[in-house]
Amino acid sequence: MLSHKISGALAISIGLSTSVIAQATDDALNVGFSVGGVKQSFEQSETVDTAQVASHFRTRTSCNGPCLAPLSVASNVPTIGEREVISFVATQVAIGKGLLIDSRNINDRGTGFISTSVNIPSALLQSDNPFLNDILQAMGAREFQGALNFTDALPLVVFDDGPSTLDAPDLITTLLNLGYPADKISYYRGGMLVWTALGLNTQDAKS
Repeated sequence: MLSHKISGALAISIGLSTSVIAQATDDALNVGFSVGGVKQSFEQSETVDTAQVASHFRTRTSCNGPCLAPLSVASNVPTIGEREVISFVATQVAIGKGLLIDSRNINDRGTGFISTSVNIPSALLQSDNPFLNDILQAMGAREFQGALNFTDALPLVVFDDGPSTLDAPDLITTLLNLGYPADKISYYRGGMLVWTALGLNTQDAKS
């Protein structure tokens, strides 16, 4: 059941998308695209929902108070900003050539998420998950002589709630340990905290 849910979610991003229908300009954010025949867009509000921003500031029991995410997770894994995330979605996710990954726990995703993202917490990529290979193959890995080959793996942008959490660094480290190429992974450190603080729109988990 779990493998079907993961594969189905990835299929939305990989197989059912179409091309960009609008682009951002230097002085205005208005990016439109279509996924599965449904038009979506990134827009920036002139007002900020402070309650939503606050919902993305989290502490972790593994840290003495809030965590401070590293600026860089690993060599050859670039840390990117909002415009790079938007461009990645509009030019790669929208044509099935990339994945935007929300690395948070599924319950945290209930506070909203970036449109087109798929939810893959690092817990799903542990060696004791019987569906691990299925998930990696849905991300573009290919099985060859009993081992996974990542030559055709999809480019990824990974995010979490933001600089006060370590879900994204943990997931990126897990992917690297599994053999996923560093040059196919980017880290959006700002995450949901910065995204919402900048007034960028999100998708509700119920929509």
